[in-house]
Amino acid sequence: MSLNSISGINPQNVTDINTAKKTSLETEEFKHALDTAIENGKDEDLKEACVEFESYFLNMMFKSMRNTIVFDGGVLGKSNAEKIFQEMLDTELTKKMASQGGIGLADMMYKQLNRQDSALDINI
Repeated sequence: MSLNSISGINPQNVTDINTAKKTSLETEEFKHALDTAIENGKDEDLKEACVEFESYFLNMMFKSMRNTIVFDGGVLGKSNAEKIFQEMLDTELTKKMASQGGIGLADMMYKQLNRQDSALDINI
């Protein structure tokens, strides 16, 4: 019997835990950026938070699309280093995409949040 079968720990479990932690951290970072932007009332901060969310959204979309691809990696398959590099590349690509207009999600969010912020100022 191997140690992995006794302890119930395998590389996939560790990967899943790390992914969940990373997702939680990214969500908290966006929430903090959005709260700060709303609290400060600065348009630049709100725009930045919206672009950050679009980047996060695009990154999750890339991950989902990559999971649908059947990879025939030969005998050895994809190494952890390749997987990490691919995640890092996707993160940078989605940041760049979002900062250059992306799919328009950041613009729509900004307009909606800015409109809500203006409505709050008028009603108060």
